[in-house]
Amino acid sequence: SQEPQLNPDKDVFGNVEEAVAPTRAMLDEFERLSDQLGEVTDPDEMEKLLNRQAVVQDKIDACNAWELDRQVEVAMSAMNLPPGDADVSKLSGGERRRVALCKILLEHPDLLLLDEPTNHLDAESVAWLERHLAEYTGTVVAVTHDRYFLDNVAGWILELDRGEGIPWEGNYSSWLEQKQHRLVAEEKAATARQKTLKRELEWIRMTPK
Repeated sequence: SQEPQLNPDKDVFGNVEEAVAPTRAMLDEFERLSDQLGEVTDPDEMEKLLNRQAVVQDKIDACNAWELDRQVEVAMSAMNLPPGDADVSKLSGGERRRVALCKILLEHPDLLLLDEPTNHLDAESVAWLERHLAEYTGTVVAVTHDRYFLDNVAGWILELDRGEGIPWEGNYSSWLEQKQHRLVAEEKAATARQKTLKRELEWIRMTPK
């Protein structure tokens, strides 16, 4: 189904926040550990808290989460979402898709699957999405008919041709160029094969039975 699943019990902001809940929990734990460190006097307990805080800090650093509130705000604005307190049950199909897209981008999975991501987006949102995906640290697999988007975002293309997967490293324009060259080469090879076959058939016909 193309219809994105949103939590009807939460408003737009609540739905978007679901995407960053694990990251939010890490930030909360870091704050809690900082508070505890200010109260602890026992050296062993302090060392235990410091070690745990270092682990949490590394995780936060790894996903660049110190600016989480700003990241959420930027993504919601860039995707042109309805107001944060808007009731999701009253959103149009396009608005629901934008909220769902915003959520999945903020979740930042290792493998991001996108189906026609530029549908229902205005030009500014598409431009932001292109920049975001160009810097994405995971793998992005996109199904799209938007050639401009494909050209700006794709770094690797898999062509499916007669049951065979043909990989190409580069954007859509460079893929089109090499595809044209390949088709010309295939056509020449096919013509050469046809000529050879024709000569063989003529030889067979001329051979006395």
